[in-house]
Amino acid sequence: MNFNHRPYTDKYFLRSKEILLAEDINPIVTYQVFFRKTGCIFGIEEAVNFIRDAADYGKFNVKINALSEGDEFTANETVMFIEGRLIDLIDLETVYLGIISARTSERNDLTTVDLDSVRRKAKQIKDICKDKQLMYFGARHWHYSMDKEISKAALDAGFDACATDIGAMTHGNNGVGTIPHALVIAYGAKFGKSTATLRAARAFDNIIDKKVPRIALIDTFNREIDDSISVADAIPNIWGVRIDTAGEIFGQGCKGNMTNKFIDGPGVSVELVKNVRFALDKAGHKSVNIVLSSGFGNVDKLKTFVHAEQEYGRLFESIGIGGLYNSRIATADIVKVDGKEFSKTGRSFKANPRLRPVLS
Repeated sequence: MNFNHRPYTDKYFLRSKEILLAEDINPIVTYQVFFRKTGCIFGIEEAVNFIRDAADYGKFNVKINALSEGDEFTANETVMFIEGRLIDLIDLETVYLGIISARTSERNDLTTVDLDSVRRKAKQIKDICKDKQLMYFGARHWHYSMDKEISKAALDAGFDACATDIGAMTHGNNGVGTIPHALVIAYGAKFGKSTATLRAARAFDNIIDKKVPRIALIDTFNREIDDSISVADAIPNIWGVRIDTAGEIFGQGCKGNMTNKFIDGPGVSVELVKNVRFALDKAGHKSVNIVLSSGFGNVDKLKTFVHAEQEYGRLFESIGIGGLYNSRIATADIVKVDGKEFSKTGRSFKANPRLRPVLS
């Protein structure tokens, strides 16, 4: 499989690679892949072939351990480890996850992506969030060969942007996206967690084209409030902060009551977003916007957040949404850096003796 994967890649991975090259940051990392739902794994061979070719295997040392094609797996079980230099791997995640997600969904659930249903779902979301910027962020949820059509369906239905160039070009635009967790983790491993988010945001501001809005990802190490204020203080032209807190943990300042999973539960909750919004306002940063991602293809969650603004006032301006169709979503996280366990909060290393070497 020799093809140019860059147009099919989430833009923030491409920009992160540009930053890492400019900053000469290139640790050996281990990515951990898992699903949240039990099933049988498919797409492993295709994904490994893609990684081998795209990472120029032979020139770069990439190692992969994985389950075998068709193996059963349980929810949250590690199905694959990928080890190599970060610069060689960071822009591959969108495509290999999309391959595994699509093939596993097709074989387990006998499902595919219906573009008419995508348009209907996107329009429903647009009708709920008429005054919000909506971005399609679901390229990694399905096979790259359909990303152009899926992105176009979302844009046709009223979405404002999408994360890949191949999708955005259908409406004469470029893909959007700024900072992923992988970039913040690279800075965290090198300089420490307390300054990682700020360092990544500053590097983005220094290196990436000034026409690109400055939006900092602030949840990597569960310092959502502290890091929001630190980047807002340090970057005068910052447009906003993005909250994508892992569903395994409660955001900074949350009480953990769990009376309603969307209001005060773990992950990106109304309580967390309210805490960040109020903290930014108190610190003199009312002009700094909030971008949300993680689970907002769930219409009930979306409605809960929109309704919350009636009580608390304006909470957010933009949403990244991937769930416009049914898919068993494969997720990848960096869990080791230079051989030592290091990850975003809530996603630690999980060994699995069932994995076997498939590329070494």
